[in-house]
Amino acid sequence: MFLDIDGNKVFALSFGSAPRTILAHSGWIGNFEDWIATLAPLSATWRTSVYDHRGTGETAVPVDRITSEALVDDVFRVMDALAIDRCVLAGFSRGGATVLQAALRAPERFDGLVLANGAGGVQRPDAQLRQRMAPSAWPGETFRDHLQWFIERCTPETDVEHIRRWGVNILSRATPEAADRIFLMEPAHPVDWPVELKRLTMPTLLLQGDRDPLCDTDTMRYLASLIPNGKLVVFENCGHLPAMVRPREVAAEINAFFDGQAK
Repeated sequence: MFLDIDGNKVFALSFGSAPRTILAHSGWIGNFEDWIATLAPLSATWRTSVYDHRGTGETAVPVDRITSEALVDDVFRVMDALAIDRCVLAGFSRGGATVLQAALRAPERFDGLVLANGAGGVQRPDAQLRQRMAPSAWPGETFRDHLQWFIERCTPETDVEHIRRWGVNILSRATPEAADRIFLMEPAHPVDWPVELKRLTMPTLLLQGDRDPLCDTDTMRYLASLIPNGKLVVFENCGHLPAMVRPREVAAEINAFFDGQAK
């Protein structure tokens, strides 16, 4: 379905019927397909919702209207449009930044968080800052070449050519301009994460592949230490895309964590 949000047509899906709801936000220029393989088994016991955020998938938005603040605003607009009063909010990769900022803005709207392979901009105090390079400058001659290089880095596992092909197809639905914009985007205001994250008392599950080249396990462990009710689960021999490569395991961890919170 398409939702009318802030003058844009936002593509969204919502399926499953249950008292609890999970709303998933994709990464970088990924669309709903980042999460769909994991949401499918979850829909047996959750209402599962997902959408293409600005500049991705079927949500075509002028590049100058893609900002960190607008992405956070859209979380609440989508929730309201889908009649979601409260939910567990999940974010993958760069989507973790949107999730954390939304949770800090209105923690009363969220029963929990899931942060998959993304620290939301949180850096370890001892980490060496790396300069980010625009996707348009990545190896390769064409936009699709850049995406192929990126997806191959994300998937160090064996026998995943089908996932790599799927991943490139997902990312290819964005424009090169949107890719650069979202990849290099920073929050309008700096956040004192060690101070602010103490306010997030909702149960928070962090998921991480131990072979992820984009977000290292030590950073996710540090992020978990800043969140009062945070728990980190590490998938062995897994890269940056566990929700696509190992969706049933990811769904099982989400179920186990939040089932445990309900007891």
